[in-house]
Amino acid sequence: VGIQGREIEAEDRKDAVLTFVIDVSGSMRAGNRLGLVKQAMNLLLSQLNGNDRVGIVAYGSHARVVLQPTPANHTREIMNAVHSLHAGGSTFAEAGLKLGYQMANQQHDRHRLNRVILCSDGVANVGQVSPDAIMADISEFARKGITLSTFGFGMGNYNDVLLEQLATQGAGRYAYVNDRAEAER
Repeated sequence: VGIQGREIEAEDRKDAVLTFVIDVSGSMRAGNRLGLVKQAMNLLLSQLNGNDRVGIVAYGSHARVVLQPTPANHTREIMNAVHSLHAGGSTFAEAGLKLGYQMANQQHDRHRLNRVILCSDGVANVGQVSPDAIMADISEFARKGITLSTFGFGMGNYNDVLLEQLATQGAGRYAYVNDRAEAER
């Protein structure tokens, strides 16, 4: 059963504060998963307005801030940060999500859409790796108005169970992206 809500015109949507948490572990090299994340980010930027803000956290063996929250109309700066990402290392999803939520919480604005967006193949192998353990307080952030949407990037080998459970806990959405057409959708 599929249910679709009504479409909101771009000019009617609230301004957004988007914090991307991007998996740059070695498994994201397979099938050009990270390359597909970069393409999807480029597509998304064309749909945002100057009042939207974009921040980026990346994680592999460690989590790091790649881009502090930046107005979405600073496209070149955002895409330079995205294109600087390279896959390698382990998958410390817990650290990436914690740092992403820290950034989102600092930028939280109750008058805007506040969303953490996880882009990953869902394979966590360092730190806490179960959905319950990774972020026990995801639902607390969701009650505050910071939701979590997860996007599974991969061609056959990804952990959609983890990603779906995290999105459910974060009052967000889950989608699988395996090519450019799916990224556009």
